[in-house]
Amino acid sequence: MYFMSPRPHILICPLNWGLGHASRMIPLISLFLERGCRITVVSSGGPLRLLTNEFSDKIEFICFKGPEISYPKGGSMVGKMAMQMPAIAWAVWQEKKITATLVRNLKPDIIISDNRYGMSSKKVLSVFVTHQLQIKLPRSIQWLEKVINRINHSFIKTFDLCLVPDTYAEPGLSGSLSHKTSLSNLHFTGILSRFSDVTLPHNYAPAGMPENFILVILSGPEPQRSILENILKAQLQKDTVVWFRGLPGNSEPSKTGNHIFYDHAPTKVMAWCIKNSEIVICRSGYSSVMDLSVFGKKAVMIPTPGQTEQEYLARHLHDLGYISALPQNDAHKIDEYINDAKSMQGLPLPEKQSSVNQTVDMLLDMMNDRQKG
Repeated sequence: MYFMSPRPHILICPLNWGLGHASRMIPLISLFLERGCRITVVSSGGPLRLLTNEFSDKIEFICFKGPEISYPKGGSMVGKMAMQMPAIAWAVWQEKKITATLVRNLKPDIIISDNRYGMSSKKVLSVFVTHQLQIKLPRSIQWLEKVINRINHSFIKTFDLCLVPDTYAEPGLSGSLSHKTSLSNLHFTGILSRFSDVTLPHNYAPAGMPENFILVILSGPEPQRSILENILKAQLQKDTVVWFRGLPGNSEPSKTGNHIFYDHAPTKVMAWCIKNSEIVICRSGYSSVMDLSVFGKKAVMIPTPGQTEQEYLARHLHDLGYISALPQNDAHKIDEYINDAKSMQGLPLPEKQSSVNQTVDMLLDMMNDRQKG
């Protein structure tokens, strides 16, 4: 491909709430690198560590924190988020400020912002990534959805394009979160998963792995990550379990009885464990859904209490016959839900990765057209 710029410079800006926003940037970063682009990641915490471990010295990094969001131990998620709205609004203003500085100093050719509403510039091709075109609210305040989504859409319209990590055909994995919208600046990329292009060598297996095991993948902000870990430890004592704890730290496993624990696991280890596990237990975050779909996996998904997006996704995927959806309050029934998940068809395998390749080529073509004109 011929570029107007000598070496296109792409800013990748994933939101730093959990690892999902960063992990779904991995296939895009890999494809941009294949095309000779320079990549700078702007994020912090776990997302920055994840992408540093994945790409090392192949890309550049800038630490930008953004707001630290916490989830309630119980009670209303809406109330907790409402209390943090001033911090979120301040973060968007900070994002606009840092973006202006980055554009002035680094002169990027494309900005790709995963759910960072303030990271766009009229001077640069600016691309937003989200599966939440329609934000879901709890029943008690559903009357506010139209207003909230009007605001959501107004932010998305400040970007040149919005990438939606799902299929254009309904219902997709995301259902009404991503479909049935009046927005016109949309492009459906297909599934964006860090595992899409992972090739496991023949006879590869991480050392010390059992033959039959349940895989638990923990994710998301505290305190809910730890709450779920403690609940599941109590319920799965007699089972053979591999744990991905979603924490910073050593990638070497530790073992307690018939449980193997990884704070942080390399991509190939994660891919092998997902592929070879009997069943996966995890949150119903959208990036986890996409990752498991790469392997057509059967799963028990436990939505974070009060997080309406995850509650909707678990219900939606269960209604389609793909997964078993377990409310956290019913975790003592985990054995029953594991058996239920085994009878489900599993998540559907995604389309070929060609749609993601086409997306990257389209963005570079848009960049060229913008610079010509």
